[in-house]
Amino acid sequence: MSGTSLDGVDVAVIETDGIDIFGFGPTAEASLSLEDKAILQSATQDALKWRFSGAPPNSFARAETIIDRVHLAAIGKMSADIIGYHGQTILHHPPVNGQAGQTLQLGRGQVLADALGLPVAYGFRTADVTAGGQGAPLAPIYHEALCRYSSLGGRVAVVNIGGVSNVSMVENGALKWATDCGPGNGPLDSWVAKHDVGEFDLNGRLSFAGSVNHMLIDQWFNADFFKRNVPRSADRYDFDVLNDLKNYTVESGAATLASFCAQSIARDLKGTALDMVVICGGGRKNPAIMAMLDIHIDANVVPAEIVGWDGDMLEAQAFAYLSVRTLKGLPISFPETTGAPTPMMGGRIAYPSP
Repeated sequence: MSGTSLDGVDVAVIETDGIDIFGFGPTAEASLSLEDKAILQSATQDALKWRFSGAPPNSFARAETIIDRVHLAAIGKMSADIIGYHGQTILHHPPVNGQAGQTLQLGRGQVLADALGLPVAYGFRTADVTAGGQGAPLAPIYHEALCRYSSLGGRVAVVNIGGVSNVSMVENGALKWATDCGPGNGPLDSWVAKHDVGEFDLNGRLSFAGSVNHMLIDQWFNADFFKRNVPRSADRYDFDVLNDLKNYTVESGAATLASFCAQSIARDLKGTALDMVVICGGGRKNPAIMAMLDIHIDANVVPAEIVGWDGDMLEAQAFAYLSVRTLKGLPISFPETTGAPTPMMGGRIAYPSP
């Protein structure tokens, strides 16, 4: 898995039949070099200007070569029956107001299949979007399986905080609904990098030192995304609010963005009696975001490790799980999770060339 936060590639091996989880194997990760990251960021900026209109920018081909190379390096000598290759999301436009959606993940399944001699499932989001679904989130069916594996009863909200945040509602081991909530730590990372004080808010230091502007956050909640019905999906750059913070200190901008993330998640959980909220993804490592979640959510908010999950590798595990479901012709998205008209069997499989 390579997320929109561009913090590198995560690889995880799991044992599953596409329904239940039987065990977990080794994990690995590979960082992106500063040069590689700059090329991917440039391709993303080109995509925001392109917006699926006209010939794709030349930068996409160069970015795709990097994405394939870094994933191959991360996988290394790991063995498996099938590989789930999510690729790098460059642009994601969900369907809105009757207009068809479009999504683009760079990464060539056939390149990995030929290099590794293994079948590769890829292109997980396209079929869902083509059918009128949001194309995200896709991890909820894995969250359901994880809750069953860990025997988590009651009503559990599984929240992933990456570039975008999303939540899956699981009740007594059964998936009920899911949605993207809003910004994850993507805008906060961009704010910190913009001020040359790191790539992210380490230990929440900046966010804890600043003051939250709740009036500004209330204005941000007037954006179209927050007016859409659940389930809905987002692109990281749907929350490009940094210009609104140009007169703020680094600390107060960070605090406001961290609170925007936490409040976005809390809004989708409001009015739901919860037994537990499990936080996965990079955002769980920011104590300021975790503290703000605790303030805004009336439930026990815990990091993934408290229930025995690997919060760093959960997204990679999810696409391993989805690859087996793809292999077996099982659906990976549902009306309750992406708004697709029926359960959708997404993904394609590339087999090694003879």
